[in-house]
Amino acid sequence: MLLGDRDYFTVTEINREVKAILDQNYRSVRVVGEISNFRRHSSGHLYFTLKDAESQLKGMCFRGDAGRVDFDLADGIKVLVSGRLTVYEPYGQYQIVASRIEKAGVGELEQAFRALKDKLEKEGLFDPEHKQPLPAYPFKLAVVTSPTGAAVHDVISTVARRWPCAELLLFPVRVQGESAAGEIVRALERLPEVPDLELIIVGRGGGSLEDLWAFNEEAVARAIYQCPVPVISAVGHETDFTIADFVADVRAATPTMAAEIAVPELADVLENLERMQATLTQRMRGAVDLYKVRLRELLRSYALGQVRGKIERYLQAHDYAMDNLQRRISEVVRTGRVALTHAMTRLQGLDATAILGRGYSICADFETGAVISSAARAAEIRDMRVTFKDGSVLSEVKEKLDGKQ
Repeated sequence: MLLGDRDYFTVTEINREVKAILDQNYRSVRVVGEISNFRRHSSGHLYFTLKDAESQLKGMCFRGDAGRVDFDLADGIKVLVSGRLTVYEPYGQYQIVASRIEKAGVGELEQAFRALKDKLEKEGLFDPEHKQPLPAYPFKLAVVTSPTGAAVHDVISTVARRWPCAELLLFPVRVQGESAAGEIVRALERLPEVPDLELIIVGRGGGSLEDLWAFNEEAVARAIYQCPVPVISAVGHETDFTIADFVADVRAATPTMAAEIAVPELADVLENLERMQATLTQRMRGAVDLYKVRLRELLRSYALGQVRGKIERYLQAHDYAMDNLQRRISEVVRTGRVALTHAMTRLQGLDATAILGRGYSICADFETGAVISSAARAAEIRDMRVTFKDGSVLSEVKEKLDGKQ
């Protein structure tokens, strides 16, 4: 195609010209490389990338030729592809259209993956007894992933929809590149220091084997194994497997599925609570009805009748004893009153004032107040006090009289 009088080409013309050159000069080529980004379309066609240490080449294989491939294609497998070079004009995409694909060996990344998997499996890092159970109702969990990827949005939206009462922490890290593994390890070492943290989700969205390689690093695997908080690994798509998946406490096929595994559905929890409440209420009512029946049977039982009879006899005996006690108390009180009356009468008879009332008087030494009980004593003093019923007088003693005077 000549430019002629024009000073530009259209995009279609450029792609068409390049396609014609490739179709004419590269009708049959053989290319060796490692499969990456492999995808089997619903149409049956195969799409993949061939790569080596320095470059990549897009590739595809139509369904008819794909049916002759006698092994399972997957990322990391080294293959020998026979086909033609061409351009897919709508995208201007330079690619190889494979007519035959042969297995050339396992790629370096795949070999490294298998070697590390065998090593850690022999050490027991994948053993089920080391897996920690996930909390049934976590209220604080963390996500270790890229803050800009689709994975974090899937997890956040899923947790918010299913379990809005949870507190979700984001620990942003790189999930691809040389520094990714180190950042993931630091997150897994620091997060257990967060108070009340119950669960960690670590992962990223899909990608090629090399894109997911940070989760195949030995340091990441050992950090997950040593983490005291349960870890869910959610790396890539459903068909992707990494070392992190094997060592984690639970593997989720996708980040969204990880969030669904991590938290319950609030509506389901509330429904279960209501069902449990109804069941408990029904059982309590049944138990109360049963005990009512048993109580009525017990009240009618012979043994309880005997006990009731004994109690009634004791109560009646108590009444009789109380009556007897009250009678005895009354008798004692009555006897005491009689004795008290007699004693008071005797005391009244001994009362000096009572004697004065019958015409007697009491003589006492005026100075000392001592009672004078004899005439001889009265002759010895000069003045004495004579007390009568209604008062006292002062009397002077003049002389002692004999009994005849």
